[in-house]
Order: sequence, then structure tokens, then C-alpha cells
Amino acid sequence: MIDLTGYKLTFSDEFNARSISQTGAGTTWADIRSEWRYDAHSDIGFGKSSFVDPASGYDPFKVAGGALAITAVPDRTPSGYPGSWESGLITTQGHFSQTYGYFEIRADFSDAKGGWDAFWLLPDKPAPNPNQRPGWQELDVVEHYGVNDKGVYSTIHTTDQTPNIPWQVNRQVYSELGQAGGYHTYGMDWQKDKISFYVDGQFVGAQATPSDMTGPMYLLADLATQDDADPAGGPITMKIDYIRAYSKDPHAVAVNLDTVSPPDGKDPGLYGATSANSPAPVPAGSSSPASLGTGPDTLVLKISQDAYKGDAQYTVSVDGKQVGGTYTAHAAHGANQFDTLTLHGDWAPGDHRVSLTFLNDAYDGTPATDRNLYLDGATYNGTDVAGSKLTFLSAGAQSLTVRDVAPAPATSPTTTTTPATGSAGSSSPASLGTGPDTLVLKISQDAYKGDAQYIVSVDGKQVGGTYTAHAAHGANQSDTLTLHGDWAPGDHRVSLTFLNDAYDGTPATDRNLYLDGATYNGTDVAGSKLTFLSAGAQSLTVRDVAPAPATSPTTTPATGSAGASSPASLGTGPDTLVLKISQDAYKGDAQYTVSVDGKQVGGTYTAHAAHGANQFDTLTLHGDWAPGDHRVSLTFLNDAYDGTPATDRNLYLDGATYNGAEVAGSHLTFLSAGTQSLAVHDWLLA
Repeated sequence: MIDLTGYKLTFSDEFNARSISQTGAGTTWADIRSEWRYDAHSDIGFGKSSFVDPASGYDPFKVAGGALAITAVPDRTPSGYPGSWESGLITTQGHFSQTYGYFEIRADFSDAKGGWDAFWLLPDKPAPNPNQRPGWQELDVVEHYGVNDKGVYSTIHTTDQTPNIPWQVNRQVYSELGQAGGYHTYGMDWQKDKISFYVDGQFVGAQATPSDMTGPMYLLADLATQDDADPAGGPITMKIDYIRAYSKDPHAVAVNLDTVSPPDGKDPGLYGATSANSPAPVPAGSSSPASLGTGPDTLVLKISQDAYKGDAQYTVSVDGKQVGGTYTAHAAHGANQFDTLTLHGDWAPGDHRVSLTFLNDAYDGTPATDRNLYLDGATYNGTDVAGSKLTFLSAGAQSLTVRDVAPAPATSPTTTTTPATGSAGSSSPASLGTGPDTLVLKISQDAYKGDAQYIVSVDGKQVGGTYTAHAAHGANQSDTLTLHGDWAPGDHRVSLTFLNDAYDGTPATDRNLYLDGATYNGTDVAGSKLTFLSAGAQSLTVRDVAPAPATSPTTTPATGSAGASSPASLGTGPDTLVLKISQDAYKGDAQYTVSVDGKQVGGTYTAHAAHGANQFDTLTLHGDWAPGDHRVSLTFLNDAYDGTPATDRNLYLDGATYNGAEVAGSHLTFLSAGTQSLAVHDWLLA
């Protein structure tokens, strides 16, 4: 297994959100190489494919479940080389590059005939070649062809070839996967003297570093197609869990590891490397990794391991939100040692779900050749947590519930939340929060082997902790949960997530959760009866019935159509961002959110203006965003598509201004749910 002790994480995209644009301005990736641009919305590509931007009319990218999917389809739009497949490429050209280090992709490559997946590096500036030797500089961490699904090719392209030795022998490493399907890691450790290649963390071969590989190189990943791609066979897709880069340069600057979100529940960790949000390194034995975070609540975890071919690595989440980065165990379970990890936070009164995820299991057939992780105990605010001894014999997550033993101050209301029947057994969790807006939820359950537990989010932000239902649905009882907040005028998305489903085969042995009704600011919410027969989230939309005071400005679409009225003019401050929004409405209007520098502004907006009629809504947002560059992100929430252009719900940004100046590149097309961003610049710098 590769060991990156002494390395720092210098680049990471876990693909929890989409950050791709044509030029890469304000985003992590660009999707067109400027020097290979074919038309306004495409890159000439290679093989039998062109690489297109979503503005072409086809979006090859989709981010969901912690992965980026790139899908190639036969020629669909006027963009790209005529007759070629249309697919996607992402690159950090002009935004991130590095000399030497370890570079890794975790991906599920296509097994379709004609598929050609790749992760590779190119130089910021090609090395001089005064003698005009054949070749160029390129490092292919991995190339994979669907026609040979098990085969993996790692290649060094260089002008520094060894005479009289075929380049496939001298500059290429070929290996085969034991099991082709599913996610695998493909890595390359590029150092001054040697370039080594790894598959699933295991060394598969190395070559000497050529003399023209001494300068910074940027990253690319793509799905191309070859001549044998079959248009009748349907789309071809590759999926990327993450792309990471590391450096052992002592002057390298570590970056944060974003929330780890493997689609298959597995992640190899950082192989001993550190990130900006990693805990401080710990000595061997039972010393604590770190005491992390701030806040009145304290969670203490006692951790040990069976170390085999490296230490066990893990993450910790509270109520679904990861706390810190990737931790490494050191204490030996067999010697009755343990690490003590202390986490601080402000997790609010009530029940909370603490989850540990074991990332890098290893097993070679015997108890002595088995890497395992153990939770040997836990306390929350000084109180022992019941059931806090967990054993992880394989990679994955396990959870326990902690309870705040002093959940509410004396002044907190607890009597305002009476169940519909008045039954003491179905008392409400609490009345929580402050603010002018009030959301009331009526909750019941089918209790089996314990009560149903759930969380509540408004516009994607969790409110409070983990709640426990008590009221019996079959007896027509309900808990009444009252939440207060300041959620601003407009539409908001309320989501409930059922956490702990249980089912043993009959209606009498089934734990379920029910939302029996809801009100928002005293008004009944339409569609607020939801049934949760299995764990997961369901949502409803609430609307502020008085969304804007009489003095708030309203905006008129370009056509003057009343049907395309603006959502509102929101916020206060010296800076003004104006967005022109339109839609293709199908089975309802398009909904979206807006964020500036990663912070959502307002709630969920609903588009009204018809794109096909050249109408647009004008959304005016005010704030104090300071001089300099800012990233504005729009997230399309509720895509719908039934197979034809006439049965397709889409969202459009038709233009934007910032402090009165037009924003370059502010025409965006959302053909599927997800996030796109643009960069705005304050031209009145202090």
C-alpha cells in the first residue's frame, strides 16, 4: 500500500457539488481547452468525440451522490465536430498545477465498447526541444478502454526517449484489474528520479523520470470515444468519486479535505498525508489525536485498531455533518490501548446521531493479517453513551445516538408543543429557534423496536439536532414540533429525513414515520402529509404569504408580462447583484437558490418568465460583499424531463450585473439539476 506520510494534500475535489465552467473562472474546473476550442461551446476533442460545454444544448456532466458522471452521446447538437460523439472534459489549466507529487483519481470507468476514459497531466509550459526530438510532455496516470475493461495503461510521453527501446517498453506500465467493475483508485507518484504508478493503492510499475519532466503540470480528466463506439448502444458514462493531489515539498500549502462522500461507502483515506483540516499528528500509544472545534458541547471518543499494512483511518460525523478531516488510529486494540479524540461543537438540545466511517479496511485471510477499527467507548458532555462499543471489521459506517442531558434552559418553552390527542406519551420534541417565521410540523410514527428518529432541514440547512417521535400514528396522535427562524420572503424547501427504519416482514414489525400536516406562519402547507416507509428524505415547499413589504421594489420582465414578475429585491448593503432569470416550465415552475461565496442568499426562488418568449425575471440582491472577486452560484433544484424538448423543465440565467457593470459569461443554461457559477468583480476597489 502506498505510504504518503510527510505529504500534504494540495488539491481535492470530492464532487459534493458541481464547479465547472467554460473557462474555469470562479470554478474548480474548465470544460474547454482554449487552445483546442472548436466553436463557441466546444473543444475539438480527440478520438471520435468532441468535448462540449452545457451551453451547447447538451450537458455531459452530472454531480450526484458524491460523484461526477461524464456521459458521452452520439452527435446531438450543432456544437462540436460534425458527426462526433459529444462528451466532457475537465481541466485545472490556468488554475492549479504542481511539480512532482502524488496524483490520484477514484473512478468507475465505462465498460462500453468505444469508451476511452483518462486522467492525465500536461505541462504549463512545454520543455524546450532544440533538437526537434519526436514526442511531447504528457503524463497519463491512467487510460482505460471499454473494449478491454480489465486493462489499465499508464504512460509517459516525452521527447527524452531511450534509443532503440520501444516506447511501450520504456515509457508505459500495463496492469490488469482483478475485478473490472466498480470504483478503483489510479495513482501516480512523480518524483525527480522516478515515476511510479499505483492501482488501488498497490504499486504496479515505475519508469525513470525523463529530463523534460521538471516543471509544473495541470490536471485533466475526460471521457472520449473511439471509432468502435456504437451509436445504437446508447450513452457511455464514466463516474469520478474524487480527484486529489499531494506534495512532499516542505513549502507546499495544504488544502482542506472536503466532506468525504464515496458513492459506494468506501474511501482509502489520505494514506498518511495531512490536509489543512487534519488533526495534529499523534505519537504512538494511547495519546489523543487532537481536541478539535469550539462550542459548549463535548464529544469524547476512545479509538483503537488492529494495524495491518498501515493504520486504520476514519471520519466522524454528527447529524450527517463531518467533523474535521480524516483521522488515523494509532492505539493497539490487542494491548488495551486507545486514542482519545475530543470534539467540541454546539449541537443543540435533544438527540444526535454520531457516525464513524472506517475508510481503509485490509484483509489477507487470517486474524493476524486484518486491519480493523474499534470504538471502545464514548462520552457526551461528561455522560457515558450507551451502546458506544463498536467493532468495524470491514469498511463502512456505524452510528450511535447521544442525548443532551440538559436539553433546554429553564426559560425554553416546552409546553407549547402538545400532541393533537393530549397524550403525555406523545409529547413534542421542543419548540426551537428564534425569529419571525414559524414552521409547525405534526409528526407520528409506527414504533417497532424503538422510536422513529428524524432530522429537519430548511433550504438545505439542518434545524436543531436529531428528533425522536413518540406519538402513535395508529391512534391518530401527533407530536407538534414548532421551529422558529428568519427564512426571508419567498419559497422555502422543508426536508424531513427518516434515519432509523426497521422492518421484519410484516405491518406489525415495521417502524415508520409520518408527517401528518404542517403550517407556515399560520397557513396550512399544501401537500404536507408524507409517509416514510423506509429511511431517506422527502421535501415540501412552503411559501411566505406576505413575501415583501409594500416598499420593496418589484421588477418587470423585459416583455412586461405580468406572469414573469420578479421574485423580490432582497437584502441590504452597498453592493447590488442583478440576475435575469427565465425558464422552460414543464409540470411546474423551475426552482433555484443563489449563493455568493458559498453562502446562500435568501431562500428558494421560483422562476416565472418564459425563456422561449424572451421574457425574464429580474432578481435584485443587495449585500456587503467587500472589494475583490466573488463567486456567484445558482443551483437548479427541480429538473424534470420526459423525453422531448416540449416535456423538459430547464432554467436559464440570461444575464447579470454587479454594481451596475455587466458580468462576463453570465449566460448559463441549466438542462439538469445542479450548480453552475460565475465570477463577479468589484470595480470600485478600496
